[in-house]
Amino acid sequence: MKRTNRNKNAKKGIALCLALALTVAGLTEWGGRAEAAAGENTGQTTDGTVSEGAVSGGVVTGSAAGTATPSASPTIDVSAYKPATPVVSVRGGSKRVRITWGKISGADGYYIYSRPSTSASFTRTATIADGSTVEYVKKSLTQNTTYYFRVSAYKKVGTEIVESGLSTAAAAKTASVAKTSKVAKKYKGKSLFTSSPAYKTYKKMKSKMNYSKSFAIPGMKNTNVAGFGCTTMIPQAICHAGSYLLISAYDDKGVDYSVIYVVSKSSKSYVTTIVLPNKAKVGGMAYDGTNVWISKGSSVASFPYSVITDAVNAGTAFTELTDYQTTCKVNTTAAYMGYYNDTLWVGAFSQSKSDMYGYRITNKETKPALSQAYTMQVPSKTQGITFNTDGTLILTRSYRVKKVKSGYISQIRTYMPVYANAGTSGKVLKNSVLATTKMPPKVEGVAVYGTYTYTLFSSSYYSSCKYPVDRVIALKTSKLV
Repeated sequence: MKRTNRNKNAKKGIALCLALALTVAGLTEWGGRAEAAAGENTGQTTDGTVSEGAVSGGVVTGSAAGTATPSASPTIDVSAYKPATPVVSVRGGSKRVRITWGKISGADGYYIYSRPSTSASFTRTATIADGSTVEYVKKSLTQNTTYYFRVSAYKKVGTEIVESGLSTAAAAKTASVAKTSKVAKKYKGKSLFTSSPAYKTYKKMKSKMNYSKSFAIPGMKNTNVAGFGCTTMIPQAICHAGSYLLISAYDDKGVDYSVIYVVSKSSKSYVTTIVLPNKAKVGGMAYDGTNVWISKGSSVASFPYSVITDAVNAGTAFTELTDYQTTCKVNTTAAYMGYYNDTLWVGAFSQSKSDMYGYRITNKETKPALSQAYTMQVPSKTQGITFNTDGTLILTRSYRVKKVKSGYISQIRTYMPVYANAGTSGKVLKNSVLATTKMPPKVEGVAVYGTYTYTLFSSSYYSSCKYPVDRVIALKTSKLV
């Protein structure tokens, strides 16, 4: 009886052990399936798009149960980095079109798409790998043909390139551009000029000028600015450089780049145009015997004189200057400029008395540099300066186009500064004015060459001016002193 009970108890123990083993095995299999299911729930669909249960930073954001298996790499929603679409404008020129657009915040660059009117599809024709560049000129186009352009912005996100939408298509037609004008804007010949209100009214100018040495300001009717026509150039500065007189001008509308007109000293006739790489006002310009200096806001920039001779020898309508040889910061806004005795003088236009600064020039032949050495006080409303070979300072002062306007002035003043007494302070005294000559409105730059002082005017641009002068007037320097 006892053996029978032992056998029954043993059988029950074996059955319980078997049952427990089967239960443990079943739980393990279920748990493995749950863990695998959680690891597969990444939210990535079969077509590569991202669903709501997407992996974010290696953490499952869906509702799967169990412990998730870490993702190999997170899925990035690149659409979140898509730049805004640019707004584009275009302008046709001679066998070229200029495309401009508004800068897109965060963009690493832009794609240019174009098509001629004979094609229905756009082709990517240029990549601008600079997010701050907002202009491109498409050249070598067919003349008298309409072209359409679209621009997109792009941004680099890891190894991906995210492109914005394409801009609305803008159209421009290529067309030939008139040559830079050589003739005077208002008074065609001597008889018309000598009958003009300015010539008859400003008698001091009349008594000191030499008409045969004077010449028409080029580009006032039209300027060919690197294949684009401009009728809104305003002349600013004049200087002599080697065999040429140089005249700077800027586009009043801010559309075209600033230019320098090259004029032969011997014939007093326009030769060619240097197109500068910016739209600065270029109120000042000077020549140090090796380099030409131009004003550029609170800086001055230089390029070698060989740029002028190469442009003349090329015999082309214009030469594009792609960059300056050097750019130097100065202590003021560079509104006018002059050169004397290895010193570049730079000053700002001011409604009151102000100082102009003299900078010593070094490394002329390689990379010109400036170091401040002098100061000189100049009168209010100074527009241009020049120095004679003996150090005589001749400056122009002007403001407003009409005498009835408050603050109006237009004149030439002459001084003889004392350079030797600058001392350690570097302060040069200009002394008292030697002579003052009343001039017609808007006298700008001034330059001494030989025995004549050449004065430049911007008045022919202003329709409200009653006494416009469309010529560079040559005045006998001895009569100004």
